[in-house]
Amino acid sequence: MHIPEEIKNLLENKNLCTMATTWEDKPYLSLMNFTYLESENKIILSSRKNSRKYYNIQKNKNISLLVFSSSDKLSATLLGTAETIESGNAKEEQYRKTHLKKNNMPQFILGDNIGLIVFSIKEIIISNSQDQVRYISDFSE
Repeated sequence: MHIPEEIKNLLENKNLCTMATTWEDKPYLSLMNFTYLESENKIILSSRKNSRKYYNIQKNKNISLLVFSSSDKLSATLLGTAETIESGNAKEEQYRKTHLKKNNMPQFILGDNIGLIVFSIKEIIISNSQDQVRYISDFSE
């Protein structure tokens, strides 16, 4: 999967995004901490298991993330699928440690009621301050 360098830089240097989920035609928007895993082209997020967003993802895995940099005047809308990771999953501890290292906010990452969400990027929409928009969807794994 090829992600442009400008988007990799955005994902590596930012830690907040907006996540959009939906269930039964009702959209839901959340501000989230995230961690980009370049080696897997995935994004790790975490949420309380009793939240609406976590419930929505379990019912509809199609979500989008928006990451924005005012200094670079660049935004990326990432479309893809998310899955919740259950305790005991082989990668859970590794993902949680990596996510905590980038986002030193344990109250949002650690605890019995905090679940991990792994987002797989399927499409990227890049926008800049000149109203130039690019669509990238030819990812091959």
